[in-house]
Amino acid sequence: MIVSSGNYSYQPQIDPKRIIAIWGFSEATLGGILHALKIPLTGMFVGGIAVVLITLLAHYSQKKSAILNATITVIIIKAVISPHSPLAAYFAVALQGVLGYIFFSTIRIEKVAALLLGFFALLFSALQKFIVLTIVFGNTLWKSLDDFVNFILIQLNINSSNYSLSFSILLISIYSLVHISIGIYLALKAVSLPKKLAVKSHLLTEAFKVYLTEDLFSGKKSTKPKRWFKKKSGILLIVFLVLLMILTYLSPGFEKNRAYEILVMLVRSFVITFIWFVIVSPYVITKFNKFIEKNKFERASEINKVTALFPEFRKIINYTWKASAEYKKLKRIRKFLSDSIVLMLITKINTDG
Repeated sequence: MIVSSGNYSYQPQIDPKRIIAIWGFSEATLGGILHALKIPLTGMFVGGIAVVLITLLAHYSQKKSAILNATITVIIIKAVISPHSPLAAYFAVALQGVLGYIFFSTIRIEKVAALLLGFFALLFSALQKFIVLTIVFGNTLWKSLDDFVNFILIQLNINSSNYSLSFSILLISIYSLVHISIGIYLALKAVSLPKKLAVKSHLLTEAFKVYLTEDLFSGKKSTKPKRWFKKKSGILLIVFLVLLMILTYLSPGFEKNRAYEILVMLVRSFVITFIWFVIVSPYVITKFNKFIEKNKFERASEINKVTALFPEFRKIINYTWKASAEYKKLKRIRKFLSDSIVLMLITKINTDG
């Protein structure tokens, strides 16, 4: 599919509504695009972009309450564009917005507020998966992981008894540290971005203005997420746990009751999943949908103006991804996301057709 480039020019004044539009686009669409581009840790990058945009929104808005208002708008856009998003995703957006409002309304030093937002927003993003895993599987999952790692070390003739640190805690710590580092890095970038936007106008080159590109992301629709035990990761986890149960009988290196604990853990996980999807989730979703429907009509004009920009944002994403082809791996991701945000901010887009 070939898409036209539209009528683009540079806009020196940053409109807070444009920032809200980019945030809505990021939450509703960008995650799927990053996944399509096979970029890992999409949740971390989408959360990091939220930190950047909330920081910019706080900078360009006269009232910090605009952050809360924008949060509701973004949640509605996400629900409309990507209706199959899990409830946890909406909660993450709400938390980011609330944290942003609290920090920027109570702390006068913008850099400090941004750093706190980057730290806590990305820390939660990292811990969210582990919290869910612990709720579903209990601590037995982490104990089993530690046992398995110790078993592997024993097979390699490595004495793990000298190490007091849990390997599961080490895994969680490293994963969280990566997220926090990205959050802090992007927070610092966000604070300095307003001063740099004027000199970034060179990104709006003639090549971009007349750029005709294949739409890399057309035809990718939102699909209903699979239950955890139907996903590849869930299947692998079940296989791993079953094999671990068998291994506990064959190797004396495991605790005697570990196989029984793993079996109880698996049963527990299916029971909790059943209760959540059959009883709790439908009730929560019903209440949530009522909230969305009520606010969707109240904000219809605003949402229509925001979503009208999405096709142009997609063209920008197309352009920046192809334009960053000369860079490799992390450098390309950084260049791609940085240029995408800047172009979506500074490009004056005519949506009148």
